Amino acid sequence: MELLNPFNLSKKYEQVFISQNIGFENEEFFLLKDSNQIIFLVIAPPNFGHPDIPNYYVYQLEIPLKAISWLIDSIENKFWNSAKEGGLPSGQYKLKEVVVNETLALYREMNVGAKNQKGFRLANFSRPSRKFDDNFQEFFITDALLIDGGLLDKLKLIQI
Repeated sequence: MELLNPFNLSKKYEQVFISQNIGFENEEFFLLKDSNQIIFLVIAPPNFGHPDIPNYYVYQLEIPLKAISWLIDSIENKFWNSAKEGGLPSGQYKLKEVVVNETLALYREMNVGAKNQKGFRLANFSRPSRKFDDNFQEFFITDALLIDGGLLDKLKLIQI
């Protein structure tokens, strides 16, 4: 797979959610899917260097479609609940597990896109970056996009 252009997608991809990337200036968020995976994608105007697609940088992460349930459960029950309520132990800000044969990690972040803006960093250690020379993919999502932007509700509608 390569970096996708959300303005020129193959018919195998469905755009299931589009929003301003809340918490990041001048960025647009796309949630795409095909029969096997969900793709988190952001486009941003280039500040320097060469754009990935005409007029935009592209940031992309892919996870198996069946991993959406894990992602939702991890956010809502492990990170947003206290240890007393069944969440992660106090002081633990990382969850790394093998989900549908892929090593995924979710990190609680306190400065996503701006100082004191809470959110998550999602990483897939089983797929290489489509943009950088890294052997993993990572993607940042703010709580504001999840809650106010409706991303979490959309993920719940498409989980398997």
